[in-house]
Amino acid sequence: MRVSARTLSGLALAAIVATVSPTAVAGFDESAALQASQGALGREVRDVEFIGSRGERPRLAALRGQPVVISMIYTNCSSVCPATTRHLAQVVRSAREALGASRFTVLSVGFDPVHDTPQALGAFAREQRIDDPQWLFVSTTPQGVRRLADDTGFWFSGSGGFYEHLTQTTILDARGRIIRQLYGDGFAGPQFIEPLRRAALGAPIVDAPFASLVTRLRLLCTVYDARLGRYRFDYSLALSMLIALTTLLVVLGLVARAWRATSVRAPE
Repeated sequence: MRVSARTLSGLALAAIVATVSPTAVAGFDESAALQASQGALGREVRDVEFIGSRGERPRLAALRGQPVVISMIYTNCSSVCPATTRHLAQVVRSAREALGASRFTVLSVGFDPVHDTPQALGAFAREQRIDDPQWLFVSTTPQGVRRLADDTGFWFSGSGGFYEHLTQTTILDARGRIIRQLYGDGFAGPQFIEPLRRAALGAPIVDAPFASLVTRLRLLCTVYDARLGRYRFDYSLALSMLIALTTLLVVLGLVARAWRATSVRAPE
């Protein structure tokens, strides 16, 4: 979903992290940064190799086949990155409940290669109490950071372990294309879960056939309940689909029976 320049201007204050450097803040072009971020929508993100805090060596290309959520952080950040990660943890939990525990992967990527070591990222994850097997805290090379930032439209500037940057959460579909950019640390659950649900429906299913059918039924019948403030499984939709399928099978059976009866009575 693309946004207008007016909307971008309104998002700017929530989306930008101020640093301790007044000079850096004064030189920040918030409109250009947000436009670059929105301009990345629809772009396919190139492969990057990571080193995980638990010793993993995942590649972005190897995660194709299901949606991926990317959150760019730096571990020396004392306020905004932790707050963003904690908020993301809340909506991720809701998405796991709504879509299934293994339907998407989250990557928190350290964009300061000097300080964001696997050990520092592991400590950051523990401080935020993230205990999700499909949420990886990863680092990469300076070239990998630059490639990922360019592809996702993520803007950052600074040095010495302190940065100003867009507070941006990027959602990729199963083919690695950017389908949603979210800003700040207060976006609503449906803004995060709905694009994931649509992306999961379009992702290749590698489960057993029956499990695949059940998974797709669950995704199709998951709706947002504004009264409860969360997603839930709508049994009425599932029942309606079952009734429609049963009716179709009955009609097809009657047509097949009539066709066979006509063929038997047909003169030689």
